[in-house]
Amino acid sequence: MKRKDKRNSLREGVFSLIFLLSTLLLSAQNVTVRGTVTDETGETVIGATVIVEGNAAQGTTTDYDGNYVLNNVPANGNLVFSYVGMESQIVPVNGRATINVTMASDTELLQEVVVTALGIQRQSKTLTYAAETVGGDKVADVKSVNVINSLQGKSAGLVITPNSTGAGGASKILLRGNKSINGNNQPLIVVDGVPLMNTTNGQVSSNWGGERDGGDAMSTINPDDIASISILKGASAAALYGAVAANGAIMITTKSAQSGKARIQFSSNTTIETPMVLPKFQTTYGASADNLTSWGSKLSTPSKNYVKDYFQMGYTLNNSISISGGSDVMQGYLSYGNITSTGITPKNDFKSHTFNSKVAFNLFNKALEVDFSARYVTQDVKNGAASGFLFNPLTGAYLFARGADWDGYKNEFEKWDITRNINTQNLINIQEQYQNPYWMVNRMVPHSKRDRFEFGGGAKWNILENLNIAARLKYERSEERFVNNLYASSFRYPMGRMKDERYWGHQYYGDLLLNYNTNLTDDITLATTVGTSFTDYRAENVGLWAEGEQAKIADGKVTGNIWFPNVFIPTNFYSNMASQGYSHKRLNSVFGTAQIGLFEKAYIDVTARNDWSSALAYTPNISFFYPSIGGNILLNELMNMGDNVNLLKLRASYSIVGNDIPVYLTNLRYTLKGGGVIEAPSSAPFKDLKPEKTHSKEIGIDGTFFRNRMNVNLTLYRTNTINQFFSIASPYPTGLRNRYINAGDVQNQGVEATVSYITEFTPDFNWATNLNFSYNDNKIIKLTDELKDGASLAGYGGAQMKLVEGGSYGDLYVKYLEKDDKGALKLNKDGLPIVSGQDDFMIGNLNAKIHLGWSNTFNYKDVTLSFLIDGKIGGKALSMTEATLDGWGVSERSGKARDEGGVVVNGTKVDAQAYYETVGAKNFNTNYPAAEYVYNATNFRMREISLGYTFRKLINNSSDLSLSLIGRNLFFIYKDAPMDPDVSASINNGWQGVDIFALPTTRSFGLNVKINF
Repeated sequence: MKRKDKRNSLREGVFSLIFLLSTLLLSAQNVTVRGTVTDETGETVIGATVIVEGNAAQGTTTDYDGNYVLNNVPANGNLVFSYVGMESQIVPVNGRATINVTMASDTELLQEVVVTALGIQRQSKTLTYAAETVGGDKVADVKSVNVINSLQGKSAGLVITPNSTGAGGASKILLRGNKSINGNNQPLIVVDGVPLMNTTNGQVSSNWGGERDGGDAMSTINPDDIASISILKGASAAALYGAVAANGAIMITTKSAQSGKARIQFSSNTTIETPMVLPKFQTTYGASADNLTSWGSKLSTPSKNYVKDYFQMGYTLNNSISISGGSDVMQGYLSYGNITSTGITPKNDFKSHTFNSKVAFNLFNKALEVDFSARYVTQDVKNGAASGFLFNPLTGAYLFARGADWDGYKNEFEKWDITRNINTQNLINIQEQYQNPYWMVNRMVPHSKRDRFEFGGGAKWNILENLNIAARLKYERSEERFVNNLYASSFRYPMGRMKDERYWGHQYYGDLLLNYNTNLTDDITLATTVGTSFTDYRAENVGLWAEGEQAKIADGKVTGNIWFPNVFIPTNFYSNMASQGYSHKRLNSVFGTAQIGLFEKAYIDVTARNDWSSALAYTPNISFFYPSIGGNILLNELMNMGDNVNLLKLRASYSIVGNDIPVYLTNLRYTLKGGGVIEAPSSAPFKDLKPEKTHSKEIGIDGTFFRNRMNVNLTLYRTNTINQFFSIASPYPTGLRNRYINAGDVQNQGVEATVSYITEFTPDFNWATNLNFSYNDNKIIKLTDELKDGASLAGYGGAQMKLVEGGSYGDLYVKYLEKDDKGALKLNKDGLPIVSGQDDFMIGNLNAKIHLGWSNTFNYKDVTLSFLIDGKIGGKALSMTEATLDGWGVSERSGKARDEGGVVVNGTKVDAQAYYETVGAKNFNTNYPAAEYVYNATNFRMREISLGYTFRKLINNSSDLSLSLIGRNLFFIYKDAPMDPDVSASINNGWQGVDIFALPTTRSFGLNVKINF
């Protein structure tokens, strides 16, 4: 036995030596490798990349016959074969001189998974409606403080208009136009399948402005936490969410940990901001006799441009770090993000901190999956901008009299008042809409402190391989404290004013889903989900307000209200005014969806949902039912269309969804006022209230061509929203002011198209381009017979957004300069133009019908250049700012008119001051001819640009460092309006396209750093 063991050992040693020598021999020599690359059908693949693994510089591409030749290939090395739209392959050489490869289509591209309503995942080829997925990197590379703004121009049919309030402000989001006249027009925001509480408190609702911007939920999301965003554009796509998703949905999927070793990601984004476009001012004519306006005589030396001096360079630091990892049993994800932003106006600061954690467990051999998540966000906003005339330092900065002592008022915005023993505002001729801007940012400081808490969890029991039951529960709470104390000598407040308001929002959401997927036959598949959900939302607010004259005691009686100036505590006021609000709404639902697949060539989708809303209490309509149906056909599966057609899908869908309605309309409440006074409601209870309903029809075609190099999507849609909600005047004998009705029909129809293409010039150089286009035509089919003259949705002094049957949502009606039959201006006895008495001339629509976006990305080895151009064609923009600059004599045009001896009217020159004081505006109450200040809103801009380089494998194979120079809103390629026409005074209905001393859009550029290890 010992002799045999020795022989075996000797034999094994010899074989090992031979193997070692042969391995060394192979590794010591290089070979020439040639071969042919074909696809699954046997067709040759032209332009496939063949490189030596680990050496990207040593490679080649296949010729027109699919052949390749590669010299000096290590005999024991590997070759990497790749081609756009096909699965890459790594093939060992093993000393061979000929290697032929058959490449398969990349099924992941054809079977892209899209997150749909309720977080249900579907293959994109099975969808029967329009949906688009945007990768998380698209919003994390060139960041915006509000993450939704990073989607501007990146999806057809998605229109985003940021508020003119700077960091921390809300943004108006529209998908396929405005549908509701008085209701909500924004899409539902969903995070990881759960609707997000999206309260938007304190929005501008008048041209005098002054209201705060309470922000929105999107501004609380860390862009580095986002894995992907699915945009469900139509009612059909979001039908499963029922009454809260008539306007589509934006589905955000956040990052989760994967099993494996811990992974750390760090991102730092630093940008500086400057105003993108400012009004043009005259600097040659000085102050009037009243030291208020600038209609004075010519200055001996031009004054400086005070506005450029007022605005400063802003900066934003946006940092984020995340840690993830775990085992097959437990995975965790933890992230922290912070934003520090200093605005372009003095003393404007924004700070935000976001903490996010997720943990998941796979128990009992993955039979039970459990996850928990928690998120906390805190924001602090000081001196946030506010559109409008009041409480807006921009009015003082823009209207400051030319030639006056700007530096003196800047450096000494307050002076000691020896008679009062306090500092008071330093400015001559203080007006309601005109105060020292430096006093305002130091002594009239609006301050918001916001906190948001989210806790949630879910569990899924995999009963069978194709059957599971899942449950989710989430609680959200938002808190905000808004303080806006005004120091003594602020206009109207000689002793100052105290204002302290607090807001709370609470939302509970829960759902239970039963999911079942099966093959009914070899050729028919079924995917079903049935479930139930509830949403319970409460909002509360309280406020303290106190103002008045100096408090004194005479004969035992108190007169006035304030004991000491600038002491902002309730006990300093003899009496305080208080306000309190509360609302509570609950929505209970049952729903179901089924998708039937036929031979993997066609799919049919049906959904049904029934909602019970507490807002419908005291009405016979206690619930409402929403169905939808859709289907598609994969033409490329029905017939052989050749190698260049990878997917060609026709789809169509129809749905009915609702738009939830306000609470407490069906049984109006009495109000307890101060002093124990009980006030009766002024409106009649709406006992037959119905929710708005949107009927949506959609057809489309999706195609993938040239081995997945080109993608084409085209959608045609029409929506009709009926049962619009109106408040109209009640007959006088009823003793009520208003009553509510359901009426009207608003129609939106249009087209959305997207085309993308990838070109691979060389193995190291490629170009990806994407063009998106949307057209939306809005029409008010019907209002109500009780509003024969239409209804005004918003007023802007000499203009209003008016709804008229046969017109469109956003039609702008204006006052104008009257003309005679020959087109000449009518003049009064002083030879000045006559302003119309009514704002009844429809000059255009505030909404553009066409929106476009064109993105491009060039990759050369580890260098990446990307840019995005977007814009809109059509629409109008109104600037009350320009009208006021004219009325106060500070605009460039008013200066030029004086240089030229006046303004030519009907061939005769009219005094410039008299003309512009007639045509321009003096304050928010001016009924000026707004037609003179309406501009075409067509514009195109360089929205984003990024140039970066990635350093690979710095520490290990998974450690990369990316450095990018980034820019946003760099310049306009074309613009007609004197301001940014994509302006929004508020996210309220009817306030987009209106500029009333809005904060200028900022141009930003800086550096983005990303590290993975």
